[in-house]
Amino acid sequence: MNIKMTTPGKLNLYLKVTQCRPDDYHELDTLFMPIPGVADIVTLTVADQLSVTSDNNTLPAGEANICYRAAQAYAFAAGIADEWHIHLEKHIPIAAGMGGGSSNAAAVLRLLQQHYQALNDDELKTIALMLGADVPFFLEPELARGNGVGEQLTAIPGEFPSLPLLIIYPRFPVSAAWAYQNLAPENISPSPPAAVDNLLNAWRRSEWDKMGKLFHNDLGIALFDKFPILQVLRDKLFSNGACGVEVSGSGSTIFALFNSHETLSVATATLKTTYPGIDFFEGNQP
Repeated sequence: MNIKMTTPGKLNLYLKVTQCRPDDYHELDTLFMPIPGVADIVTLTVADQLSVTSDNNTLPAGEANICYRAAQAYAFAAGIADEWHIHLEKHIPIAAGMGGGSSNAAAVLRLLQQHYQALNDDELKTIALMLGADVPFFLEPELARGNGVGEQLTAIPGEFPSLPLLIIYPRFPVSAAWAYQNLAPENISPSPPAAVDNLLNAWRRSEWDKMGKLFHNDLGIALFDKFPILQVLRDKLFSNGACGVEVSGSGSTIFALFNSHETLSVATATLKTTYPGIDFFEGNQP
């Protein structure tokens, strides 16, 4: 067996923390969008024992790696030996709010299920949630609204216009734990009525100025305050025509919406010249 899967990153176009739970997790209302243009490749082969390698030497090996734990959990639930080698070809920024580790773990589960067909959908989702709150989304990555800790997913039907979207990774990681620990308690509240629906309707109508104003992330407030470069980038994006800028997930990735693809292209060229040490990706939706 030698099987592989390309596994996408994601953005949170909207993220409202609605409640703090007794188990230290948080209830969310979020809008997930997969980003197939920023993706990793996960390869799985039969081996004498379970191991994980990567072309990025900053990733942990062994049980510290979420892909290792995903394979272990699948093997235990399926009653089979965990004798595989997993290799990760990384392109999604690490600890950047784009879900790279969660996406990789979901790919491991999907590849194993594809080969063995040993579990049902509910069992697979249970394992995914045990691994992390974002992992269930990546079992079937599509535009979706997430509630609960993000695992209660409602797919968003229909086709949407291509987004003039720029994704910016400033090349430093942010711990999700830090982002949630620095969330101001007064920001924890229910989503405003129709907030997500209004954002989606603006997208369907290509009302970019309106859509940009509807981006929201409760975690972004502390991030812009803690990391001045994010505020500098946000100001620069707005001065180059962006109509909305927000953090994805727990950061440090931010994204910017423009009012046309032409404006996006001009701004991207300018920003790449001004900030050569930062990664820029033109976004694309499913």
